Amino acid sequence: MAIRKNNKSFMLIEYPLTLNEMEQMSLDFPKTERTYYDYAFKALKKVMKKDERIYSFNVADPKLTKTGFIVVAESSLIFLTLKMGLFGGADSEIVKYKDIKSVDFDLAPNPFGMAQMNLGMIYLEMKGMLGSKKRTIRNIPEENLDNVVESLRNKIK
Repeated sequence: MAIRKNNKSFMLIEYPLTLNEMEQMSLDFPKTERTYYDYAFKALKKVMKKDERIYSFNVADPKLTKTGFIVVAESSLIFLTLKMGLFGGADSEIVKYKDIKSVDFDLAPNPFGMAQMNLGMIYLEMKGMLGSKKRTIRNIPEENLDNVVESLRNKIK
C-alpha cells in the first residue's frame, strides 16, 4: 500500500487495501469529514470480512435522494446511504457481482455552467425477477469515475 500526502486535505491512495487500512488513513481527514467516514466504516464492518480487499471507495448517491458511498469490494458491490439526523449512521445494500450484467458511465449535462455537485454517473444493468432492471448511481467525482468503472468491469468478467 502506498499513500502519498499532497497536503493535509488531499491524499493519493493506491488500491486494493483493507478496511483497517482505510480507517487509519481517515485519521488524517478533518473531524467533520471524518464523521461521515466513521459511519461508513461501522456499516462496512457488519457486511465485510476482516481481510476482504477494497478496490474502490468513493462518494456517490446510490439512491436518487440519498447521499453516501459506493464501495467496490472483493466479493460484492456495496452501496452505503447515510442517515442524517440526531443519531446519524449508515445503511448498507449489497449487490453480488454475478447479478450485474453490464456497467456503463456518463457525465451529467450541466445547463448552468459551474456544477454544484459531481457530474459522474454509472449505469448498472442487473438481473431481475423478470428480465433485467437498471440502476443509476449519481454524484461520482469525475476524476474517480474511470477507476470505479474499470474496477467494476474487472469484477463482473
